[in-house]
Amino acid sequence: MEKLQQVFNSLKERWKNLSKNKKIGIIIGLFIVLFFSIISLAYFNRTTYSILFSNLEPQDSSKIIEKLKSEKVSYKIEGNEILVPSDKVDELRMSVLSDGYMPSTGKGWGLFDESKFGVTDTEAKVMYQRALQDELAKTIMSFDEVEKARVMLVLPDDSVFARESEKARASVALKLKGTSTLSPQQVKAIISLVASSVKNLPKENVEVIDSNMNLLSENIFDDSTNNTVSAFKQRDIEKQFENGLQSDLKKMLGDVFGYDKVSVKVNADLDFDSKQITTIKYDKDSIIRSQSKIKETSNDSAGGTGGNSPTNQNLSPQFNTNSNQSSNTSREEETTNYEVGQTEEKTIKAPGEVRRMTVSVVIDGNISEMEKNQIKNIVAAATGYDENRGDQINVEGMPFSTELKDKQNEQLKLMEQQIAKEKKAKLYTTIGIALVALIALIAGAVILRRRKKLDEDLIQPSFDVVVGDEVINKQSNVYEPVLEDEEEQMDIEKEIREYANKKPEQVIEVVKTWLSEDER
Repeated sequence: MEKLQQVFNSLKERWKNLSKNKKIGIIIGLFIVLFFSIISLAYFNRTTYSILFSNLEPQDSSKIIEKLKSEKVSYKIEGNEILVPSDKVDELRMSVLSDGYMPSTGKGWGLFDESKFGVTDTEAKVMYQRALQDELAKTIMSFDEVEKARVMLVLPDDSVFARESEKARASVALKLKGTSTLSPQQVKAIISLVASSVKNLPKENVEVIDSNMNLLSENIFDDSTNNTVSAFKQRDIEKQFENGLQSDLKKMLGDVFGYDKVSVKVNADLDFDSKQITTIKYDKDSIIRSQSKIKETSNDSAGGTGGNSPTNQNLSPQFNTNSNQSSNTSREEETTNYEVGQTEEKTIKAPGEVRRMTVSVVIDGNISEMEKNQIKNIVAAATGYDENRGDQINVEGMPFSTELKDKQNEQLKLMEQQIAKEKKAKLYTTIGIALVALIALIAGAVILRRRKKLDEDLIQPSFDVVVGDEVINKQSNVYEPVLEDEEEQMDIEKEIREYANKKPEQVIEVVKTWLSEDER
């Protein structure tokens, strides 16, 4: 304790011997160190939060919050997210899920993992329906555009009579992410997924709606609707074809006349019908396919004999005839089969053939007829001009209006002026800040200089003079520098100390002389 008291006293004496500026500097330094220590301690000991669950239904969120309150766990709620300390996320997630606080996305086929005894047919059917709905919802929610999904199924009772069987029905409610939308093909894919997963469910009995109450499945399988959609696609293809030709023509003519001196417009009529053409060509020369000859010869002879009537030979008269005849015949037949050669060609034309095309080109200024013809030849070669299709190319020269260009130039000048003003304002602001900083620096230097001079005046040595019983106040004395290096400007106290260190004997003699003079 004595040593500790001695250390404390020594520190106290040192503190007293310090100047005012040093004391203020030490206090400020200690305050800064203490401040940053507190900030660092608070920063490194702060609690970081991570997401426990997100995108939950309100009833699920309330159950989980009650669970966290019962376990006295700190939490935060940001939007539809529940945040807990990062080091407890995994532990709390397992605890919440193990206690049955399952989010409303459903257990799916996990319902059948729960062992239950004495389940009736009705309960088993309801469990199957719930599991199937949950599994379909999970599958649909795995799509990038879908944030949440809910599937409702209407499963009819099985009947032993085929004619009395009813079709199943289904409805799908979707909540899409942000500004995402579903194309008709994607809606068809969802409908096909649901229809293929449920027994006896036709695609026409599946309805799909979004969170904005839009019926996405309306007329999705209607042929007229599909034709309308394909008409829009055909128009888009035509636009792409026209824009491609326009860009190529404008670039080609712009290299000659200037890009701002040429205007090109292409209108194309495309044939999107798929056609199959069969062409049969017959050869001029016929060829013998087969040839046959038939030759026949015949010999015919005839004779007569007598005969008796079988009815009554006694009563009827009897006739006796006798005749001899003969003939020879011959026949020849020759058959020749000719075949005409033919060639059959089948041509299938893909959709997208150009049916008719018109091109209009306008050049800034007046152009001659020769230049028009040259431009027409260039455009015809570049676009595949076909007169038989009824294609047309029109080339005209006329002065362009400069009103739009003048407005653009005026706006460009205003923008440049505005940018120049902003740059000047920024420059002036920077110069002003620099001047203020310079003035503040000069003022600080002046103040420090004055304070230093004041401190030097306060610590200048002076001597008390005792005359009789009266004490004369201290008076400042001016001494000539006694150091060898006279060019160095030093204060009086420093000079006296260095002089006393160099010549202590002389100082002692001077002090003794002063004391003896005072005693006299």
